[in-house]
Amino acid sequence: MSATAIGEVGIGSTVAGGVTSAIGSILTGQSQEKMYDYQAGVAQLNSKIDLQNADYAREVGEQQAQVAGMQAGQRMGQIKAAQGSSGLDVNTGSAVQVRASQQKVTGIELDTIRSNAARTAYNYDVKSTQDIAQANLFKLSAADAMQAGEIKAAGSILGTAGSVSSEWLSGQRMGLWGSPGSSGGIGSM
Repeated sequence: MSATAIGEVGIGSTVAGGVTSAIGSILTGQSQEKMYDYQAGVAQLNSKIDLQNADYAREVGEQQAQVAGMQAGQRMGQIKAAQGSSGLDVNTGSAVQVRASQQKVTGIELDTIRSNAARTAYNYDVKSTQDIAQANLFKLSAADAMQAGEIKAAGSILGTAGSVSSEWLSGQRMGLWGSPGSSGGIGSM
């Protein structure tokens, strides 16, 4: 194999390596973009689930409050019946105060149930907001990944062009493409 052919193979290899590197950079960028898009979709889905869980927590809290309210009504009836059967006047004095105290306790129980449900729902709402923020970060990362792949590919092509030029000039100085200054070899294509 002649020196010219070896030089041409060297330059061809450099070009092929640069093209392969550029394609690899673009494919890597695309792959990372798809990964981040997928993660953004998962985060958005998680946000929807969190919002559903928040609604569910509110509904469960309200149902628990209704059940507790009915149970409290039954207790109040039992208290009044017990007061009446013991011969007390249920409309005056301590009998009324006992029922008023029970009513306050019931109010506190219902408020606690609703407060717990609201706190649980709030936590889900906060988680949903965090998931949306994470989805947006993933979307930005996806765009950045693709852009980084394209920039790296462009850099690879420019680097390859510089290497080919350098190899060409070195080969020309050594006379691989004919005598220095002549127009022979691959430069004449």
